[in-house]
Amino acid sequence: MNDKELELIRRLKKKDQEALEEIIRLFHQYAAAITSRILYGQADRIDMQGVINDVFFRLWEHADSIDPEKGGSLKSYIGALARNTAIAEKKKLRNTVSLEEDIFGNLPDQFHQAELRSVILSALKELKPEDRLILLKYYFQELTLQQIADEWRLPLPTVKSRLQRSRKKFKTILEERGFSYEDHLL
Repeated sequence: MNDKELELIRRLKKKDQEALEEIIRLFHQYAAAITSRILYGQADRIDMQGVINDVFFRLWEHADSIDPEKGGSLKSYIGALARNTAIAEKKKLRNTVSLEEDIFGNLPDQFHQAELRSVILSALKELKPEDRLILLKYYFQELTLQQIADEWRLPLPTVKSRLQRSRKKFKTILEERGFSYEDHLL
């Protein structure tokens, strides 16, 4: 870290509000760019400025944990904080996205619910049983990935990759049948 950053951190640790204001002036655009990139497409469901404010609030609250001896820069610390804050916000949103929005996007209105149900069921039947089961547990039973991992006694990364593969296969089957959607998957 350069001398200016070290001084700002020292002042921040002493709860100097002017130091925080200066850090915000210097790094607001940088934090905004990172959070915007991660939360792209979610702007209608998120107060982006609120997420950016949360980044600097966390910096203020956890100033004592910044260790200049570990190297790096204040910019990289804020970048990591912005990334982690945006990812946490995105995970919160994941719980509010319905299966229809997540998997299908916006289907044309001319499809009736019965027809849609039929297409979904036949597409699910084409999946391997374990692929079908993970989609059903995750989207319909609303189990978390950790709950599924615990139930199946598998590592969490394995469950994540299986869900990703299952969604991809499901999407391919639907696209082969003429359904397409914008990729809203996390």
